[in-house]
Amino acid sequence: MGDIYVYAGISRQGYHQQVKRNQNRVIVDTRLLELTKEIREDHPRMGARKLFKLLMLSGTMGINKFEELLSANGLGIRQKRSSHITTNSNHSWRKYRNLINGHRLAGVNQVWASDITYYMIGESVYYITFMMDVYSRRILAYSVSDNMLHGNNIDVLNNSIKLRKNVNLSGLIHHSDKGSQYCSNAYIQILNGINAQISMANTSIENPYVERLNGIIKNDYLYPRKRATDLKSLRKELKLVVKLYNEVRPHMELGDLTPIEFERKSLEQAHRKNAEMELYNFDLKPEQRFLEAYTNRIIEEKKPADLVSADFNHSPRSNYSSESCSSAELSSASFDNVNIEIKIKVDN
Repeated sequence: MGDIYVYAGISRQGYHQQVKRNQNRVIVDTRLLELTKEIREDHPRMGARKLFKLLMLSGTMGINKFEELLSANGLGIRQKRSSHITTNSNHSWRKYRNLINGHRLAGVNQVWASDITYYMIGESVYYITFMMDVYSRRILAYSVSDNMLHGNNIDVLNNSIKLRKNVNLSGLIHHSDKGSQYCSNAYIQILNGINAQISMANTSIENPYVERLNGIIKNDYLYPRKRATDLKSLRKELKLVVKLYNEVRPHMELGDLTPIEFERKSLEQAHRKNAEMELYNFDLKPEQRFLEAYTNRIIEEKKPADLVSADFNHSPRSNYSSESCSSAELSSASFDNVNIEIKIKVDN
């Protein structure tokens, strides 16, 4: 071995140190893969970047190396696309124009978005209705049913209002598609009762925030977990999934906070000027949208560091990107109040 060390130009000590480093790396990688699989039990399609943040690996290894590790071990995520018509806009009730194109938000309860999506168990089709606060991405209320009657939507709206109790919702913009459920007299009366403004998308593309939510809940959680076998179990499963989404899953657009954390910080720091969020403007031509997004990115990147609060404000990517939006539902590459922390020193 001594002759080999001399021939290779290394010392005996250097050789054994390298062996030890390699052994440590194998131990660390193995543990990271185990933790990834544990988290994926609850978040089956959580992507590498969200896992990297949740596992607090910054300073331990780079994101690219972590992505390579997952990919090499068959833990990468492939996107799924699907479509199913849940909107019937061929009705005689009044339809409203889109009010949120290019709209700027500075807090919660300024724009709520709602939509109906479908979920299949075998040959059975069930319908899920969500209401989300666009600024915080929080799911305010939801409904699961085996029908598309407007009573389900009314329940979701009433439960959302109930959640925001003691809050003046006057001026709130309620955004949805032009489905009959949202245009019904009973639904409109509730919105008028809280002095909400009514906004409706011309196509599913113009309701991107909740469409993306639909894709995340179904393609990242419900379908991969496969724990629902009927309507009753689907309701039970969705209750858990909504909790995971609102309270555990980090959102890059919220500075890697969960919706609940983001709302709490917004409330705690109400004296500070919140970050503005500019909604995507579908009225602009494609080239105008590109130039606007590019200009905003340049402006954000040139802001002095002391003007940006990384632990609270929306990230510079808050402007919605059409690249991640499809005409149907959007997919994303992604325990109960569990903090997972790894602090391992690795010699490179």
